[in-house]
Amino acid sequence: MTSEQAPAPDPHDRLGAALRAFTDAVVRTGADPAELAAAADRVEDLTARLAAAPDAHRVHDSPYHPMSLVGGTAHPIAPQLRVTASGEGVAGTVVLGPSYEGGPGLVHGGILSLIFDHLMGQAVFTAGYSAMTVSLEVRYRAPTPLDVPLAFSAKVDSTDGRKIFVRARVRVEGGVSAEARGVFVQLTADNVARIFPAERIPPDPPPDPPSS
Repeated sequence: MTSEQAPAPDPHDRLGAALRAFTDAVVRTGADPAELAAAADRVEDLTARLAAAPDAHRVHDSPYHPMSLVGGTAHPIAPQLRVTASGEGVAGTVVLGPSYEGGPGLVHGGILSLIFDHLMGQAVFTAGYSAMTVSLEVRYRAPTPLDVPLAFSAKVDSTDGRKIFVRARVRVEGGVSAEARGVFVQLTADNVARIFPAERIPPDPPPDPPSS
């Protein structure tokens, strides 16, 4: 391989990206019924082929896993939020397309809640805590548009015993369109043993988050 040649993309990442693009095309297409039926035939065939393969038991050992529901590069419906850590918590930017539409031309509020929950979990993770969400409150201050960069950020505000208090927000076109407050609770060894099967616990510590 010469210095000008880039390495081949990971097949899982490539398939995830192709499926996300396909989903955007499906919700926008004006193709005629015959074309839609032909596409459905091909998708059903591909689904059967992949389903026939053995299951892969992936351990989601951190919020940065390729199959993460929010930022996973290989996940077929994950919003591609790219997050970096800093002294102020975590931050990242994402452009949400038609697959995430609620009102006409606007991001569905449930998608913002999903991203907030995930991002606050990343802030907690980056701060060195092993914890889970107990409550999440979202305030929608203004409509959030599709197809423009959305700047998300989250940080740990304070702690009280095992409770961790987190704040997050999303900015678009110079203003805040939504804010969130969350409460997380640190897991004890007993919590982990009851909630997670032993085979789902990674043998090694999860990777550190990327730094800005």
